[in-house]
Amino acid sequence: MNRDGFSDFIRRHKWCVICVSLGLLFTILVFTINFWRTLLLFAITGLCFLFGTLLDKGGLDGVKDFFEKLLPRIK
Repeated sequence: MNRDGFSDFIRRHKWCVICVSLGLLFTILVFTINFWRTLLLFAITGLCFLFGTLLDKGGLDGVKDFFEKLLPRIK
């Protein structure tokens, strides 16, 4: 991947990159690495990736719509 392709990727997936980076940094700083903590690292990174993807696709409204579909209000 050339430099233009990499910067284009970063521009298109800005929130995914930011959220995954923050999730990785947080997890590495909080935990020392062993098997269970490594699994937790992947789980947190996956959740951050999901959150970043939702922000990339629909902004805060996309996140709100996702959680409204996931947790519908009981009337």
